[in-house]
Amino acid sequence: MVGSVAGMLVAVALGVSAGAAAVPGLPDAGPLVTTVLPMVKVLSEVAATVTVGMLLLAAVLAPPQRSGHLDVVGFRAVRTAAVSAAVWAAAALLMVPLTVAEATGRPLVEALGSAPLAAALPVLPTSSAWLVTGGIAAAVAVGSAGTLTWGRSVGLFVAAVGGLLPAAASGHSAAGGSHDIATDSLLLHIVAAALWVGGLLATLLVATSAPRVLRTALPRFSTLAGWCWAVLALSGLVNLAVRVGVDPRALLTPYGAIVVGKTVALAALGLLGLLHRRRTVPAAARGRTSDLLRWGGLELLIMVVTIGLAVGLGRTPPPPGPASGTSRTEEALGYELAPPDGLLQLVAAVRLDVVFALVVAVLLITYLAGVRTLRVAGGAWPLRRTVSWCAGAVVVLVATSSGIGRYGAAMLSVGAVGQILLLAVAPALLAAGAPLWLARRALPAVGSTGGPSSKGCLLWLLRRPVVRRLRRPGAAPLVLAAVQLTLYGAGWLDSLLASSVGRQGLDALLFLTGCVVAAGLTGSSRPRLWEVFALLGVHLAMGLTLLVRPDVVGAEHFRGVGLVWVPDLMAEQRWAALVWLVCLPVAAAGLLLATVSPGRGDSLPIGSANLPATLAVVTGRGPSARV
Repeated sequence: MVGSVAGMLVAVALGVSAGAAAVPGLPDAGPLVTTVLPMVKVLSEVAATVTVGMLLLAAVLAPPQRSGHLDVVGFRAVRTAAVSAAVWAAAALLMVPLTVAEATGRPLVEALGSAPLAAALPVLPTSSAWLVTGGIAAAVAVGSAGTLTWGRSVGLFVAAVGGLLPAAASGHSAAGGSHDIATDSLLLHIVAAALWVGGLLATLLVATSAPRVLRTALPRFSTLAGWCWAVLALSGLVNLAVRVGVDPRALLTPYGAIVVGKTVALAALGLLGLLHRRRTVPAAARGRTSDLLRWGGLELLIMVVTIGLAVGLGRTPPPPGPASGTSRTEEALGYELAPPDGLLQLVAAVRLDVVFALVVAVLLITYLAGVRTLRVAGGAWPLRRTVSWCAGAVVVLVATSSGIGRYGAAMLSVGAVGQILLLAVAPALLAAGAPLWLARRALPAVGSTGGPSSKGCLLWLLRRPVVRRLRRPGAAPLVLAAVQLTLYGAGWLDSLLASSVGRQGLDALLFLTGCVVAAGLTGSSRPRLWEVFALLGVHLAMGLTLLVRPDVVGAEHFRGVGLVWVPDLMAEQRWAALVWLVCLPVAAAGLLLATVSPGRGDSLPIGSANLPATLAVVTGRGPSARV
């Protein structure tokens, strides 16, 4: 731990030195802000990492008790997370006036006033993002202080990971050309780093205080660490290519020097991780933890120093790009658009959505791995279900990463096609793949290390009251109508279209809504055709509403994109309405496919419905775990 403290001091020094130079032509907030801001940012990121790591330990690495309550290790982890989350919240909230002072060139004392903050927050996305982060961190701190159950620790872990995103989406990567890809890669980079660093810290604490839990925690973290390293390397390369390009002279700038430092640190961490996997992990599993603590401490020291480099990188402007400038379209979307020459070009104009590409990869890999596991065990699985699942995953990729996703961000009519694919087509094909039935047959009832099993975790999720309510008769049409009213009636669509992260959130919301609808249609042993007609009525109402609506949805965003070949936004909205109406048979086919999909009525009946038996499957303990 002494090495970690020293690493944090080095990280602070790196962040301060990177942010010491003032930007010419802009007012200077003074040495206090210049010095304190990077220190507070390092503190915020370290506290956030500790919070994520402790909740990862409670939710994933350490098995709970059969009663559903946290074990001693999990209880200590959430209490530690409560303290670190409180520090995270305080640092994030302090970043609000600090960033306002830096952006406006005012001393910190003046920026702390309510009037300057109220005037600056609507126009400074970075300050607003830190305010949101502080609110999430405060909620996690309060929740962690009072939680005793494993289920709540899972929710707090998800919330903590979500708290990493707002500030990350408002940095250098959120502006300029290709900012959509740069932001996606940065979000993945930060989440992977927090899981890796926080998970290592949690594992080392387990090794010092509860070696018996290492049998479960260490193999799980070792697997997670390997994936995190791969995501860090790939996302870092993507972000570097966007920010710096292929010009080697950019590496001689201050920005490039910090990038080189982070690259060297990542390579060193990869070698240390390989050493862990080959030497220290097997020894620690046998009870000898000295090497794990020694090499893990060194790895943690390098990680914390790397956090300081990341803070310095975030405060260092990237080298200037070409002098040609950025058009309105590229400034708004992150890329240029030319008039599509026919439907083929509209589909073939690929621009990869990094986040959804990763989601599709996970969908395909996990499903095909389940099919392979089932066949190795001597079971059979219909080819049509595999084809249906793969087709659904491909539809998600087409809707987000082809020309449909690329032009859909600028043209309401093309966006309507993508929305129908995500709402009706992709979820129906995925439901026809019968993933729950495959999980029941392929997943083990007991975790490989005696800890939480994947089948048990899935069972716990399916038996949550909110999930059961969503699968009741009539829930699917209500969910779809509520989402559409919120987007088009309450004005959420306008807000989501304003940023690349918001547009991704819109796609995610539509896809999840479609999955909830498909799951609701398959949640009964008998087809409920009346629900299909109700859902078609919602789709029909959506098209008619767009057709007669007097104002343009998302008008500010589409005007900001500035497509000269789409001069009449009202005509474009009517085309979108026609897309909804013409695609009504497609939606009907998708809903009917979900209604008659195989595996209907299967709710993964593992064990009994009472809580102890359910948690026996989750924890992998006791006779009830073997089904």
